[in-house]
Amino acid sequence: MNQHESQAPTSPVEPEIIGEFPCTQTQLRCWVLDQLQPGNPALNVAVRWEIRGSFKASTIEAAFKKIIQRHEILRTRFVERKGNPYQQVLDAVDFKLSVIDLRNMPAEQREQRILSIGEETASAPFDLARGGLFRVTLLMVENNRAFLLITAHQTCFDGWSIRVLGRELGEIASAMEAGRAPVLPDLPLQYGDFALWQQEYLSSYGFEAERSFWKETLAAAPYFEMPSDHPRPAIKTTSGDIISAVKSVEFGERIEAAAREHKVSLFAYGVAIVSAVLHRATGAEDILFGTQIAGREQSDLEPMIGVFINNMVLRLPVRPAMSFEDHLQSATQTVSAAVNHQRMPFNKLVEFINPVRDPSRNPLISVNFNLSKAFMEDRRYGDFELLSAASQSPGVVYDISFGMVGRPSGWRMSIEYNTDLFDRSTIEHILQVWQDVYEQALSSPSAPLSPNHIGQNSTISAPPAMAASSAASLSGNRAAATGEPTASGQEDVAALSTAERIRLLGEIWAKVLDVDKVGPEGDFFALGGHSLLALRMLSAVKERFGTKPELTLLFKQPTLRSFAEAAFGPTPSAPLAPVAAPAPAWERNSYKQGTGDCAVYTINHPFLYYQLANRLNDAVSVYNVNMFGASEAELSADAKLEDVAASAIRAMDIPRGAGPVSIVGLCINGILALEVARQLGRSGVNVAFTAAIDAWAPGYFRSQPWLRQRLWNVERRLKRTTYFIRKLLTGRMKPSVFLKEFRVTKWLLGTLSPDRTRASVEETANVRVTDYLVRSARSFRAEPIGELMLFRSEASPARARKLLFGWNETVAGKASVIDLEGWHEDSLTVGGMRRLASAMDERLVGGNS
Repeated sequence: MNQHESQAPTSPVEPEIIGEFPCTQTQLRCWVLDQLQPGNPALNVAVRWEIRGSFKASTIEAAFKKIIQRHEILRTRFVERKGNPYQQVLDAVDFKLSVIDLRNMPAEQREQRILSIGEETASAPFDLARGGLFRVTLLMVENNRAFLLITAHQTCFDGWSIRVLGRELGEIASAMEAGRAPVLPDLPLQYGDFALWQQEYLSSYGFEAERSFWKETLAAAPYFEMPSDHPRPAIKTTSGDIISAVKSVEFGERIEAAAREHKVSLFAYGVAIVSAVLHRATGAEDILFGTQIAGREQSDLEPMIGVFINNMVLRLPVRPAMSFEDHLQSATQTVSAAVNHQRMPFNKLVEFINPVRDPSRNPLISVNFNLSKAFMEDRRYGDFELLSAASQSPGVVYDISFGMVGRPSGWRMSIEYNTDLFDRSTIEHILQVWQDVYEQALSSPSAPLSPNHIGQNSTISAPPAMAASSAASLSGNRAAATGEPTASGQEDVAALSTAERIRLLGEIWAKVLDVDKVGPEGDFFALGGHSLLALRMLSAVKERFGTKPELTLLFKQPTLRSFAEAAFGPTPSAPLAPVAAPAPAWERNSYKQGTGDCAVYTINHPFLYYQLANRLNDAVSVYNVNMFGASEAELSADAKLEDVAASAIRAMDIPRGAGPVSIVGLCINGILALEVARQLGRSGVNVAFTAAIDAWAPGYFRSQPWLRQRLWNVERRLKRTTYFIRKLLTGRMKPSVFLKEFRVTKWLLGTLSPDRTRASVEETANVRVTDYLVRSARSFRAEPIGELMLFRSEASPARARKLLFGWNETVAGKASVIDLEGWHEDSLTVGGMRRLASAMDERLVGGNS
């Protein structure tokens, strides 16, 4: 089904606009997401009903037409002016009920056909610029039995609307068949009235009070996510699936009785359970996930169709030693406080919390939870019944979403998940643990929360480089950005120098952000920008330059200089990389723009250091420079480590007179970090310290006696094997991943299943860059530098502490060794990154206060 088939056909007569209103904050968020990915199926609301008895397709269609005429939101479209969206209500839309007859299809094939049609209708995109963001298909399966497949866009529909739609459809259709007038509640308001009210609320004292509450609640909150089975794609995907477990009526009676006994709501009870599951899955004790609230506090809003739903963030402390009863009380307090401040639109929450932007992640929420009784009531209307049925996933919004729906026949526990991140077996395991935790809480509520972990890893997965992108994808963005012709009166980008482009673009940024001036290193989001302002800026760029870059480009390149270069490409006379540099070109990414003068520059491993930005003090800026976009030919050339360091410094582009900086690197990148720090210090930059993780001085190992080298190698292999076996046996590593850690087993696995050992793009880039740096460091001899912080993972022996990793003669200032748990890169997951950030904060912020 293509887009034109999925929406009402365009009428030859232009519809009349009977009203225009501002968008509500939820609509704004949906509109922004649609701009990021036009036709995003994850923004579709898919509903499936079964209809049994005596009914006519013509009556069902007529009833839907009356509902559309009754609710203005179902006759709404969206227009944009200067980057701002507005909703326009049309006098009419041309609604047609699609009817598909499956009655002659063999019964054994029918169910699969129903599923495939449901999948197709649920995921078909909507064009927000056209009215009628609502479609229905009737599948006739027997003479007295059919399915209604309803798909609406989230800008006009939410879960509560399902109940309203079902009641009105049943009442109107049965009234038509009986020849009577339908009995429906009056609608004193339309959705546009709610939009106007919300606009007034945002400037009220009540909004400011809620703002203070949420700012305090989410202060210094980490970005919580589940460890994934697969590397996270650079751009967020919506591919998804749902697995479910159907629970008995007796289970529902037990959880309702337990909630009554503890004097808490069923929802709060569910929140306590899910937070305990997430603690077991990750080991984290600061759990954050989202939930949705109906947003219909006023009775006048209850009979309306529209999107009133709002996202809330729940932040729950989990202590393993606590009993479930104590944890339940804590969770209940969290839920009550959040519900009492539910009017804060999620879109505004993101604006003022202003988290680090990442095109591969949702802001603030990666995991979601909902619990409710079925929105659709199973009920008879005249000669037919309307029954709720399990719907299909048009696309996922969150990495993982836990959902519980109660029906008269029992409860359904479902997990919707992103299939690009998780294997089905992982989700099946989590679903089982979710049921086990319910059982434990019901049978032994005074028992302590289990500290044991589940899943494939015991820690949150290492996030990818928020702004890192390959050379190929970057050039693709440039092509997309410059594909439109230059109109009369617009700037000729090709004729402008780099400085002129930055100056003109800076004027647009300053105007949109309402600041006096934006410098080349100014970060759009750090200066108060958010998604809506970003779209206004892009609209102004199109007006000025005749080209409109994609919104995702700004998330990848948030500074003025990097955005200008990525959006417009290099100037014709400018070389793509410094001619004199023998090393490959580096890519510089801004992870966080701090409020103070301190800055941390991390080298390579762009997928490793993203969490460092969220864990360091707000005063500290965090950057990453990496060669992951370099070609194979570039990384095949020979170079000296001193020259590689010089090229990295050029990429860092540290302003003259900048405050104290620190340089961070893992393994061979730690050696490079020391040379970068030495050259920076010699040029007058204030280098507070260098942080090197598992980085031995070049040549130190080879300087040891032959027998000692052999013994150390044997010791390391034994420790490594023991570490990964322990990880496998405790369920923190999948068997297939374990086999890939050893050469022989990896070869056997590759022989049996080549796809399972094929390296990802990121893994391949990491190997190439590492090999290149190892070659460049072979003849390197370090010179004395200042303060050195050495971090030791379990991959390095305890003797490394006394030996200072062989750097004794190089350290001119203070040297310290700090232990991290985990093997090499494993040590830089949640716990290790927290330890790293704490040590760096103490030196950067504490030492300069």
